[in-house]
Amino acid sequence: MDIKENLAQNLTRLRKAEGLTQAELATKLNYSDKAVSKWERGESVPDLYVLKQLADFYCVSIDALISEPLIKKPLLTQNKGKRRFIIAMCATGLVWLVAITCFAFINIIIQSIVHTWMAFVYAIPVTMIVLLVLTSVWRKKITAGIITSLLVWSTIVAVYLSLFYLLPTPPEQLWTLFLIGIPLQILIIFWSIYRKIK
Repeated sequence: MDIKENLAQNLTRLRKAEGLTQAELATKLNYSDKAVSKWERGESVPDLYVLKQLADFYCVSIDALISEPLIKKPLLTQNKGKRRFIIAMCATGLVWLVAITCFAFINIIIQSIVHTWMAFVYAIPVTMIVLLVLTSVWRKKITAGIITSLLVWSTIVAVYLSLFYLLPTPPEQLWTLFLIGIPLQILIIFWSIYRKIK
């Protein structure tokens, strides 16, 4: 098997492992889907710059792209998944570091403020926003839908608790804030179904 055929098979396999269409990959690389199609059929070979882009995108070496297709897809996916998990945990850790720092400084410096524990309540929706951005970049549609739901409900809970503890006399109908979440949840479900079909 020659380099063109190896490259064609590897590019096709890696693209499918990522769940991308040729058009989606072309958009990410600023190339036409026709060029991607030619690469995957072995009719042409991308230049060195594009090969480097492809290798970086798939987290493999250029040598792995042009070698015999011996790399197992699960190993690539597993390594990429581990890196993404670590990135997500680091980003989440930073959000909670800020929340703990705010909590500590407010308790130490401004001791008159009560309900400083609300810093942790607000950290939950902020965490969901960070994770939503990451899953959107990584094109994890189902995970993004779940995180969007958690974002909606954690934001409603944060607003509810803020009003409950900060207002001198919270209104009896404060619970109706949770009704806002129902149509939002339905919209999220339909949007997730639409994206999956698309």
